[in-house]
Amino acid sequence: MKKRTKIIIIILAVVVVLIGVIVYISIGELREEDILKQEVVNFSNKDLLNDDFSIEVKTTGDRAYIEEAVKKYYLELSNNIKVIDSYLTNNIELQNVLTLESLINNRPTYEESLKIVSEAKNEVSKALNNIIKLCDEDTIKNLIDKEKLDDPDYYYDFYMQLMGTDKDLEKLKEVKENMETLTSDLEEFLDKVTEILYFLESNDSLITYSDTITFANDDLLLRYQTLVNELSEIANRMNSYSNNI
Repeated sequence: MKKRTKIIIIILAVVVVLIGVIVYISIGELREEDILKQEVVNFSNKDLLNDDFSIEVKTTGDRAYIEEAVKKYYLELSNNIKVIDSYLTNNIELQNVLTLESLINNRPTYEESLKIVSEAKNEVSKALNNIIKLCDEDTIKNLIDKEKLDDPDYYYDFYMQLMGTDKDLEKLKEVKENMETLTSDLEEFLDKVTEILYFLESNDSLITYSDTITFANDDLLLRYQTLVNELSEIANRMNSYSNNI
């Protein structure tokens, strides 16, 4: 009888320990899920243009895989937006293409200036295509590979609850639309800069550079002023849209 009692006590003790371990693990997982939720919220609320998106994974297991994937996603989105903005505000070479000094140094073919403009247009186009892809709903759905999850049914649904809400998708749609508009204007701006450079090249023999640009006749001056005014209109339009990034 005593032996049976001891066995029962041992079994109960083991059960209690197992339950304790399960509860401990469950509490730990729930705590990590809360951490994951907060990390996703923190990253999604960052300013894509100005904030730092350095990645530090704070969870483990499936949650860590999701956390890292989401943070890398926002990092890539931010990097591409910053590429476009750099050509709007920080690219000194591009900003100086039409300065008097640059025009004098690069005449008569303006080969280096045209190269700067062409490279800018290519980089902006590449960044925009990346942004459009990143903002696509299918990209969000496929960001997580179910085969890499230990518990794919639970944690993929958990991921979609974090990233695939109507609010999230609407926000990404807005980012995409703003960037499409801004990039369209920027490409139009670069095309107009190119048009001005080709105009100056084709009329180089009729242009004098000193403290200002002097044209041999009023028709050329009027055409040049029209091109510059058109460029200014595009620039003003870009400034209004850039505030919505």
